Amino acid sequence: MASIPGGDRLIYFTAGVSLVFMMYSVVRHATALFDSVPQESRNILGMVEDKISIDALAKLARSDSIVLQGSSVRILLSRAMHDENLRYILDTVAESDIEEERWKGVTTLQLLTRSESNRTTLVESGALEVLVGVLKDPENREKSHRYAAVSICELILGSDTRRRQVVQYGILEPLTRFLVKVEPANELQYWSLMVVHQLTACGELYSELIRYGLVRTLAEMSRLSFGNANMPKICLESLVRLFVNMDDDDDVRWYLTELLDFDVVPLIATYIRSDDLELVYWTIGLLHEYAIKGVAMDHFKEMRGLCRSMNVLLAADEVSISKLVLRTLKFMILQDTSFQLQALNVGIGLRLPKCLASKDDEVKYWALSVAHEFILHPQWRHQFIESGAFAQIINIGLSVMSRKPLKTATEILPAKEYIVDILAMMWGSEADLNQLLQTRGLTEATCVFLQMEKMTGDLSMSRLAVVMAEAAKTSAALDRRLSRYGVNLNKPSTLSRTVS
Repeated sequence: MASIPGGDRLIYFTAGVSLVFMMYSVVRHATALFDSVPQESRNILGMVEDKISIDALAKLARSDSIVLQGSSVRILLSRAMHDENLRYILDTVAESDIEEERWKGVTTLQLLTRSESNRTTLVESGALEVLVGVLKDPENREKSHRYAAVSICELILGSDTRRRQVVQYGILEPLTRFLVKVEPANELQYWSLMVVHQLTACGELYSELIRYGLVRTLAEMSRLSFGNANMPKICLESLVRLFVNMDDDDDVRWYLTELLDFDVVPLIATYIRSDDLELVYWTIGLLHEYAIKGVAMDHFKEMRGLCRSMNVLLAADEVSISKLVLRTLKFMILQDTSFQLQALNVGIGLRLPKCLASKDDEVKYWALSVAHEFILHPQWRHQFIESGAFAQIINIGLSVMSRKPLKTATEILPAKEYIVDILAMMWGSEADLNQLLQTRGLTEATCVFLQMEKMTGDLSMSRLAVVMAEAAKTSAALDRRLSRYGVNLNKPSTLSRTVS
């Protein structure tokens, strides 16, 4: 196709760009209709379309006919992706001294990036560097900055390579400038935040993002909505990503402590009660970072309604939220009797049977770890049995030994160690002995673990074996059951046979 004279290209900008936004839905509809045309017919159509001049397309784009408008805009967008035309658009944006031309070029690029099929070509043609240049130039109008941010967000989506590229081109300086603007928030701030959100998905960039002060900026912005309900959760998700990617735990603790100056405690207290589950998830995610690093735990434990909110979330039966709540709860109740009782008093113990019966191994594991802390309280043990939580733990124990282990993290203790501890504490309670003897499968499960203890070490050093020996002395029924399964606790070093 012959090159397009500069004057015609300006007509292209004017006609093809000024209408595209109000016409975008029409364009999509027209494109879908075009895509449904057989290939042979489409080739003929393409040959005809190539004969239509830019001037004619500009006039058609202003037609009263929606069909003609949509078709002409689609053709204009297709023409824009031809090598020479795309090069002209990019050069205009990067080099033109006329701000109006730069604005039209940026607007065109923004529309072109909406089509996924265009993005690779745009990147290979240097669009990322040109668009970052638009952001860096203070002479460009705010809409140019906004459309450049939107385009970059589209182009770097799902690509760490492209994310690293824009950082190398210097995108962080203008982004931080837009985000900390004093005047009322606007769409430019929103799209700048969306680009930052994309960049935080690349673990290699966290040090650069932190160096530009984005932890503080995100903390400040997380309290604002700008009329957009997505803003707080985008900020929180970006913050959590930054903390997760930090290599140095001391650095994480320092920044988590710094966030306290931004009223993060009442912020979490508010967002954890939201009806938006995605916002709740990232709120719990941030609380989880505080819990596992042991920062400001007294502040959070004093937060009114925290345990009640966690109880409600466990009842929601959302696997991703349940595992995060349980994991956070485990670190918060660890060696804290008062907070354990607070959690039990709001009914969290009653949520554990469902969590222990989950099909998700991580939910099971962290529910087991929470039960391990709760079992220290005698007043909960009867409820522990009656609610079915203990029966679920027995099932997990037998599954771990005879079928498949829990496929999950073991930061504190393996699942086996939790179960052995729980069994020892339960059998060590004389008040619950009769109820335990009536619990189906419990003696068998206990014998399985005793046999395992024998295989991995000296049974005489096993707390569970010692507890069971004492319990058998006070209960002839238990002694008979143990003997039936081949366990002789009078001589702990000689377990007679492995339970099949």
